[in-house]
Amino acid sequence: MGLFGRGGSKKSENAAGPSDPDGVNPADLEDEDEKKMTLKERQTWQIILGDKDENEKDMSALRKKLGRTEQVYTLSNIDREDLDEDRTFQNLFHRIEQVSDKSLSEPHHYKLQYDFPGSPLLMNVDFGVHDQVMTAFDKFATLSKKKFGRLRFRICPKQKGAVMFRLDKPKTVKTKLDNRNNINRYLAEDFVRGNIEIETYSKIMSAKMTEAKGLLATHLAETVPAEFKDHQYLVKTKDKKKKHMTLEEKYDKGEITIEEFEDIKYPELKEKREKAKATYPLPEKLDRCVICNAENCAAIQCLDCQHKACKSCVYREFTTHPSRRPFLLMHSIFCCKRGIPLRGYLPPVKKLHEEQYSRHPDMKQLT
Repeated sequence: MGLFGRGGSKKSENAAGPSDPDGVNPADLEDEDEKKMTLKERQTWQIILGDKDENEKDMSALRKKLGRTEQVYTLSNIDREDLDEDRTFQNLFHRIEQVSDKSLSEPHHYKLQYDFPGSPLLMNVDFGVHDQVMTAFDKFATLSKKKFGRLRFRICPKQKGAVMFRLDKPKTVKTKLDNRNNINRYLAEDFVRGNIEIETYSKIMSAKMTEAKGLLATHLAETVPAEFKDHQYLVKTKDKKKKHMTLEEKYDKGEITIEEFEDIKYPELKEKREKAKATYPLPEKLDRCVICNAENCAAIQCLDCQHKACKSCVYREFTTHPSRRPFLLMHSIFCCKRGIPLRGYLPPVKKLHEEQYSRHPDMKQLT
């Protein structure tokens, strides 16, 4: 029993059913039942796709002259019960795509327009609201078959100027299948299309969520392999969170030794023990040179602050420099950035240092 064709017959010239002993053909009985169906149960819509031309009245005479009119598609056997079950109208639009051979977007992007007999206004029905469509279906059933046969239904975008048809190939799976509602909706539509058996459908929906995702991933890989790469979340498993363990539990399980246990729980004892094991002289931590700004090379500390200088800079600035400036000036020149003083020598403090400062220009005055 197909969608939108409940109770209908597919009769052909070479497919007449066998007659019963009374000489009555069962196919004829089905045709009689179909004729008895009223508009309340089943309808046939004459559909036009696309917006109405604003200059239709001006162009109507020209179109008649040229023999060009809008194409009308016949959508037959629209069953009310099946339409009511099709909550998002995906199956209805699938039939429209088959009849028109055109690709449409999601149903909620479109509206249904029609001129109801006796109404001065153009009626608009939103396909995104299920109750509006069902109310319009029941409203059509109040018309006579003659008046209903004259109705033309126009399907067009809700937003004026929007694109009517899709240029790309529409996807079969249009939503993320990460919860039971989306999974159930997709499987129901897939069952109507005939792509899944009822046993597989029931097995997926009755399984636990983790197992259901695995079964669904297998089904997608078989039916829509081109789109399966977009649903890798069905096969990916979440990493289990490791249980927080205390130090005592880690030691009991043998994950840490007694020394590691003491080092983590008493870091101050670890620091004392490392100092006790250290051999002298302790290695000096290298720092940034305050003179050349090179990293991890300075070991000679300033006499007044924590800045340090590297060996090559100290040798160049205070040992081999032409002005023979003393190391005492490092804090003023390089640490405080005060620049080189005009007088590059310090006066001798004691006469004991006369030989060291014999080249001082003011040596005679000091003596």
